[in-house]
Amino acid sequence: MALRSLKYNFIWALVGNAISAFCMWLLLVVLIKLGTVETVGIFALAQAIALPISLLLSLKLQVVQVTDAKNDYAFGHYYSLRIITSFLTVIVAGTVGFIFYPLETALIILLLGINYAIVSVREVFLGFMQKSERMDKMSISVAMQGVLSLIIFGIVFWVTNSLWLSVIGLSIARLIVVFIYDFPVVRRLSGSIGASSVNWMRPIWSKDKLLSLVKLTIPLGLVAWLAQLFTSIPRLVLEKYGGIKEVGYFAAISSLLVVGTMVVAAMSQAVSPRLAVYYIQNRIAYKWLLGKFLAVGLLLGILGVLISTFFGKIVLTFMFKADYAQHNKMFILLTFAGLVLFLFSGMNVALTASRKLAIQLPLYALSTLACLVFSFLLIPKYGMIGATWALIICYFIGTLGCAIFVVKAYYEKDGLPKSAEELSNV
Repeated sequence: MALRSLKYNFIWALVGNAISAFCMWLLLVVLIKLGTVETVGIFALAQAIALPISLLLSLKLQVVQVTDAKNDYAFGHYYSLRIITSFLTVIVAGTVGFIFYPLETALIILLLGINYAIVSVREVFLGFMQKSERMDKMSISVAMQGVLSLIIFGIVFWVTNSLWLSVIGLSIARLIVVFIYDFPVVRRLSGSIGASSVNWMRPIWSKDKLLSLVKLTIPLGLVAWLAQLFTSIPRLVLEKYGGIKEVGYFAAISSLLVVGTMVVAAMSQAVSPRLAVYYIQNRIAYKWLLGKFLAVGLLLGILGVLISTFFGKIVLTFMFKADYAQHNKMFILLTFAGLVLFLFSGMNVALTASRKLAIQLPLYALSTLACLVFSFLLIPKYGMIGATWALIICYFIGTLGCAIFVVKAYYEKDGLPKSAEELSNV
């Protein structure tokens, strides 16, 4: 199967992620425009509980699937493990919600757990499209999900003003995309590898393989959980000391970073498979591709800071409501946090491509600890501004740690060509 250019894959990934991210942001705008700050706060708080659980149990299998350059595991292994972890996501999210939170919030946590479980299963199919470097197919799927989710959520919330019914609509939208698009596309793509689509797409319940895969991916699952805690911890601490309204304002304004994260996510999806191959075959190409990735992230971050500094109040008033513009100082700090986050994301992709998975756990644990400590130190006194500074410190520690180990991994030999002449012959 001929490889498509990185430019082609990046453009498709960017378009798909742009549509999806824009739709998810508009979904939040629907809550802000039609609902109250408290409604936004409940939704954001439920996300802060359910999403870390989902990411912990997802084990970041899509990342491992995409960078499995040696094909150590079959599609069915990833599929079966996803089914198991998805059921666990629903059970754990529901249990935590109903034990620790009021009924209304607990119900939203449970429903979001179901929604994230569906997303988790979908990622197996998206991962196969991505590994096949068919970013066009993957992007169409992502865009379809975003558009359909927005339409169903928006209509349901507009008609009923019910958050829990609207979240059910999200799950229905994602199931529709799975059955009408993801299944058929992966079935057709499987023919390109000479596999029987009927048997090849079935889960493989191999105990030894699944245990081996879990052992490999547990560090990444913990990393994903810790990474989501970067977002969740400030929201949870804000709810404790400032109330649900502050969570609503903080979550809404944070969502404006969607443009930058969208581009970085698209680049990550486009370069991850190639970066993994370059690390094995050509370290020089690995270095240059990573450099381009980081440069784009830096430029995006600088642009965000400039926009928030000179046009922040206008943006907040236009996008949300007039009362949101009162928090422009926080918006400026959040765009600076976004700049550091983009660099952090690039370094993390490089570290994953080098298959240095275990080292990510202590790095993310250290960053999460910093987020937790500074959230409790700063939020009680400075509120949302304190929450933003906790994020900046957290992301900076993560970026620095990843950078150190990416450089270390780059200079490891691992039986690779040692001289420039040998490299040129790869």
